Amino acid sequence: MSNFICAVTLAILMTGLVSAEDNPDTSADGEKAFLLGEYDKAEKIFSAILEKEPDNFIVLRGQANTKIKLEKYVEAEKLLNTILAMPLSTGRNIRVHTEAGILDAELVDETVMAVDESGKSDDAFSQFLKKDHEGPVPHYRVFLKKTGKMKLFRKSRTRIQYSGIPAATREKVETLKTDVMKKIISTEQTKPELELVVIPEGCFKMGSDIGDPDERPVHKVCISSFKMAKYEVRQKYFQTVMGYNPSQYVGGDMPVDTVSWEGARDYCRKLGLRLPTEAEWEYSIRGGTQGEYYWGDNITGKEANFCDSTCDLNNREPNITDGFKNSAPVGSFPPNAFGLYDMAGNVSEWVLDWMAISENYYVMGPEKDPQGPRPELDTCSGTNCIGAFSITQKVYRGGAWNQGISSMRSANRKDAHFLLKADGGGFRCAGNL
Repeated sequence: MSNFICAVTLAILMTGLVSAEDNPDTSADGEKAFLLGEYDKAEKIFSAILEKEPDNFIVLRGQANTKIKLEKYVEAEKLLNTILAMPLSTGRNIRVHTEAGILDAELVDETVMAVDESGKSDDAFSQFLKKDHEGPVPHYRVFLKKTGKMKLFRKSRTRIQYSGIPAATREKVETLKTDVMKKIISTEQTKPELELVVIPEGCFKMGSDIGDPDERPVHKVCISSFKMAKYEVRQKYFQTVMGYNPSQYVGGDMPVDTVSWEGARDYCRKLGLRLPTEAEWEYSIRGGTQGEYYWGDNITGKEANFCDSTCDLNNREPNITDGFKNSAPVGSFPPNAFGLYDMAGNVSEWVLDWMAISENYYVMGPEKDPQGPRPELDTCSGTNCIGAFSITQKVYRGGAWNQGISSMRSANRKDAHFLLKADGGGFRCAGNL
């Protein structure tokens, strides 16, 4: 009799183990815990699922959202990177991993509640056990490509492998990653390092005879010695000082971009610095050179970051690659003769000057330390700039990841409204000795 009791007990224990394996927590349970604010529970559920299904982008995204709620931002970023590393899928193609093998299929429904009648047991001890009706359990519904038929697969006994992520999902994940990276920068609160280079006084020929009309005439300008930032302003510094980060391509050591002229001006002021004048900027990029580009005439892709063959824009250079599709971490390319990095490319840089439209400041400006037209106007507001285009546009210099090769010329000039937050627009600071 005792042997019978032991057998029944063993059967009950074994059945309990099988039941636990047959009914694990599902992604729906994790989502429910997340919605209820039970983030620790959701984290455990998603983690257990990912051990079996590491490429399930739905669970990866759910776990990333959970990590964000738990303020585990670095872990969240890694999960999002895993999703973004997956190929793009235009459909719902999957591979179904079953005990019988792997099947190619198309996912029709993520969760279907149905009664499972396929798992009948032939266990020797089942004769001693009373079986209750289990009821509906979660299934995947898929379309099998080989047979052309629909079939249900119980989730607890099946693993599905996605062949890629939908474009809409990728866009949402990219947006989420941007927010996460800004949170990481915010928690680090990195104080700015003032890496300033002393630019020696000197004279140079400003402008170009073969460039755009606003670069003429070539004229002599003499610059007093001053200080120029070695690098474009990093996002980790800007966000710490200003409390926000307007950048499109986020990273602590990436240059701040999509920033207005006023935002650039205010940042420099908070550090006891200023924006360089246009003449100071061109004197600095040239570093004693007088050619169209400060490194010479040949462009190989190793000199600066511009719209190269990987750029998605129509102005890309199809035959040259600089190694970066968008903006690059500051200092990724060699410095110029003055030891300044990224002057020609990466992001364009705001300068102090207003753009003179109604008059040619190149003709009328002073030879010594020109400050640009109307330098007394710190900003344009109210009656002092109504209808006056010439004092609403600020100059920005240098090329950028979204601009062509010619924009990297030392004399190249552009202008934009001082409140505009343009793609690829950044800055660096300067200061007096």
